[in-house]
Amino acid sequence: MPAPAISSASLICASRSRRAMTLRDNEAATRDSHATEFQEGMLESGRRQFAKGDMLVLPAIDATLVCLEGELWLTRDGDAEDYILGAGRCLHLGRADQAMLQALRPSRLRLIAA
Repeated sequence: MPAPAISSASLICASRSRRAMTLRDNEAATRDSHATEFQEGMLESGRRQFAKGDMLVLPAIDATLVCLEGELWLTRDGDAEDYILGAGRCLHLGRADQAMLQALRPSRLRLIAA
């Protein structure tokens, strides 16, 4: 199934290999059809708000993602774990990480460049 046909709900329920394939093979299509990108200048302000279900393909940078409010689900290609970040929790992302997150509740996050 091509990436545009994958709903945000089915991505969470998909197998790890399916999510990895989506990240690797269809990153651009996934970003264009289901997720938003950090736009130019987002690192300066470093904050972003999400409605429940919103998805984000994270930039490949060395940074720390901080959940300021709500609850975020995050997956990284090649990582055996998925992460649920509640308010006040953080996760470091390396430059080589291909990661995607989804808001499980209305959320705010901050991305702090290292």
